[in-house]
Amino acid sequence: MEKEVKYLISLLDAYLKDEGVKLSDDVNYKRLYNRAKAHNLSATVFCVINKSENKEVVPNEAFSRFQNDFYDSVIRYEIQSGIIEELDTLLRSNDVFHVFFKGAEIKEYYPVPQSRVMGDVDLLIREADRDRVKSLLCENGWELINSNGPVYDYDNDGVRLEAHTKIISGKVGSSNAEECFADAADNAENGRLNAEYHFVYLIAHLAHHFWFYGAGIKMILDLAVFQKRFELDYDRVFEKLKSAGLEKFAKTVLSVCYRWFGVGKDFGENTEKTEEFLVSFGAFGNYNRNNSAVIERKELEEGKNLSPLKTKLRLVFPSYEKMKNIPYISFIEGKPYLTPAAWAYRLYYNLRYRKEFVADASKEIGSEKSKKEAEQELAYFKEIGL
Repeated sequence: MEKEVKYLISLLDAYLKDEGVKLSDDVNYKRLYNRAKAHNLSATVFCVINKSENKEVVPNEAFSRFQNDFYDSVIRYEIQSGIIEELDTLLRSNDVFHVFFKGAEIKEYYPVPQSRVMGDVDLLIREADRDRVKSLLCENGWELINSNGPVYDYDNDGVRLEAHTKIISGKVGSSNAEECFADAADNAENGRLNAEYHFVYLIAHLAHHFWFYGAGIKMILDLAVFQKRFELDYDRVFEKLKSAGLEKFAKTVLSVCYRWFGVGKDFGENTEKTEEFLVSFGAFGNYNRNNSAVIERKELEEGKNLSPLKTKLRLVFPSYEKMKNIPYISFIEGKPYLTPAAWAYRLYYNLRYRKEFVADASKEIGSEKSKKEAEQELAYFKEIGL
């Protein structure tokens, strides 16, 4: 593991424990900033740097970048917190069941909540209330920007809201996590998911990101923060994880959490490959990633032989079963006869919104390098229970 990444984790450990540190003068702080930024943790790291007795060792340019990211995070936090409060009031006053989850809740458990960067605001509602919620939101300043499948996306002056009727859609690795978490609304009280249930969901969500492109250090820090906040019943946690088919994966990532931050339990798993995977590709696997290898790994998971032509054709013309789980195409669920129209819409969508990603993801398909990486990644995923 790169020296600056190890140092990043040590600073996060100090942040979590509210410990002062004497900063090292043997660190490339520009590189440290870049690594922290890739993992959406630069604002968090600033909280430690700024309190250090010798913060002058950080070059001015790097310090300013950390500081600016923290100030941006504070502003974003205030805006999002205000939106969450308004949404809560609106839905409560109209007797609509709702639960804020993921970052909308977890940020409040951080030592400095303003430093926990959050993208979208995630909200769980009952499917029976979806149309009523849509009307309430659109009457109160929200614009509906996506209305396909179990997640409707709304925008309000740059703040993105995801209104979920399911907290997980589709499979996660070899697990049918959608079925396992179909009872989410029944495991909530006072606007929050029950602690053990939410914790298991966070692990499943982490597995979801692993299985697609990747997950980063912040998701492990979330697990540490959550375990510090609650006295969890691990027997109940693992009973649910076992039913979700994620017991082995959970023991691996929770062992990483303990070894990095001293929180929770060490389950004795070999975590060397997992630690390297977590630190290598940024917050969501979109940093310095060979996306072609990811696509070919998914082909191998489905038992297909690696063929550059067939792989590219399946990218352009995915099956109905795959497309019905893609949020912007899931309108075809139950309507397989619309598959050709969905192919056309998906092509239009990718050319308009994801052109660079699609070009990058397909450029190395068929190369020996990508094939080898795909095979290695598939073997590693099997090792950790995905």
